[in-house]
Amino acid sequence: MVRQAHHLMKGNKLVLGVVLAFCICGYASAEQAAREAQTELKHLALFKNGLGFFISEVTVPDKVKSFYIVPQAAASHGTFWVSYPPKVDVESIVAEMAEGTKQVEATTMAELLRAGVGRKVKIYLFTDKPESAVEAKLLGVTEEPWNLPPNPYEPGRVIGNQPPGYYGMRNMVSLGTDQGQTVVSVDRVTRVDFMDKEPPAKTEKKSSEPRLEILLKKSAGGQKLTISCLAKGVTWAPSYMVDISEPNKAKLAAKAEVLNEVCDLNGVDIKLITGFPNLQFADVASPIALKEDLAQFIQSLSRGQSERGRAAGMAGAMYNVMSQSMAYDRMEMSAEVPVMPAYGAAEMGMTAEDLFLYPLENVWLTKGAVGYFPLFTESVPYTHIYRWEIPDYVNPEGGNYYDQSRRQGPPQQEVWHCIRLTNLMNMPWTTAPAEIVKNGIILGQDTLNYTPVKEKGTVKITRAINVKAEQIELEIDRKRDAAQWYGYHYDLVTVQGKLSVENLQVKPITLEITKSLSGEVKAIQPEAKLEKLAKALRAVNANIRLTWTIELAAGEKKDITYNYEVYVRR
Repeated sequence: MVRQAHHLMKGNKLVLGVVLAFCICGYASAEQAAREAQTELKHLALFKNGLGFFISEVTVPDKVKSFYIVPQAAASHGTFWVSYPPKVDVESIVAEMAEGTKQVEATTMAELLRAGVGRKVKIYLFTDKPESAVEAKLLGVTEEPWNLPPNPYEPGRVIGNQPPGYYGMRNMVSLGTDQGQTVVSVDRVTRVDFMDKEPPAKTEKKSSEPRLEILLKKSAGGQKLTISCLAKGVTWAPSYMVDISEPNKAKLAAKAEVLNEVCDLNGVDIKLITGFPNLQFADVASPIALKEDLAQFIQSLSRGQSERGRAAGMAGAMYNVMSQSMAYDRMEMSAEVPVMPAYGAAEMGMTAEDLFLYPLENVWLTKGAVGYFPLFTESVPYTHIYRWEIPDYVNPEGGNYYDQSRRQGPPQQEVWHCIRLTNLMNMPWTTAPAEIVKNGIILGQDTLNYTPVKEKGTVKITRAINVKAEQIELEIDRKRDAAQWYGYHYDLVTVQGKLSVENLQVKPITLEITKSLSGEVKAIQPEAKLEKLAKALRAVNANIRLTWTIELAAGEKKDITYNYEVYVRR
């Protein structure tokens, strides 16, 4: 419009045209601002797998029948919902990409040149000469054809080619010189001196953002809309510290670390979820998030996962951190070291079916930040227990007795010193790393698995090198070709197992021994708890688990024997 005014008007008419153009642009900007409604995130429920359930509130602007909002996160398929009271009559909601401009810091050569368009400069170019400078007027700079990689958690797609590993400097700068107009690549510009005043600090940059255009049948200024969705980009990671400085009573402290990569959290009420929900389409982006075109969305439905699910998939593992192989009971540590945090009693959470939600109120956390939130410190009863777990050496088909492929016997036996905590709180314990400390020193770290109320959770501390454990299994009988199944021939082997345990410590211990085996148990001495496990039901041998709980005095040694029959494929 300014160019039209320049060609059609002269003198005062030109000034009037320019003023009119600015008035119209200002009116359009004001109208555009009036149509935008701010989305305020009110509640957020966090799962431990990178998903959050967002509940936001939108206030309808006054005196408009249509307005737009900018989504805060890319919703998962089937979870985006808009709710409103009867006074609001919504005709349609349309998701679209809106083009615009935004002010950014001039941090690159292209942005600096673009911000200085219209100014006189002395520009230095990279050539084969020691120094090549040109005095010119900046006429224009092209936009970058490629953008930075898109955030997988934000709504909206990036349009255009995006070569991997290269993000944008193929811009051309147009210069007006005494000899005429010339165009050079921004890549060749090494230095720019602005002749009139200091270099510009900001520039306008083209942008594209997703919008939800909401059309009403009649204006409803001041009314509230509620938007809810499940989206990726935020999670919480719990962890525990267990202080066993006192006998029989442990101090259990819990904290949550909230990782936020999706949007600013301004005074949001958060619920930390413990449980295992079934979220079938969590990895498929909703069409309204504008992450994929039609073909990509159909492919995502068929494979059950969008590109964002593969690019931003969270593959986590908890690693065991074990202490030195020595008796910590002989170490003298100061009990005054303030290692154990005192976070106070646990807040009252709430139960929703099989999920437990732990509350965090008024959370402020900017996008890209990680928050540390104390949860509770409680005293819970515990006992010391030593555990020896012995695996089965027969595969479901009745082969590989021990490990015939490597011609080796049973693996090295390990007895673990553990603690067993009883959950007497009013909330379950979620699965998380648990650090064990005593008198200000770390003893070990293990995973405390999900523990319901009134149940017990066991955590390993360290290997019990002063508890000697030995085992051997001997073949005492074999009936050749005792059975035929599925075209295979089997021998019936009778195995005698012998376990020997000795407590070399100066204190009594409780030892729990678990032995898994395939076959039918014929004799046990002493008696053990016997469980038939419902796994590998089509296998030729039954799956048995034997559990002994024995008391060992200081220096005491005990032997255990068991016999069982197992079918072994020939």
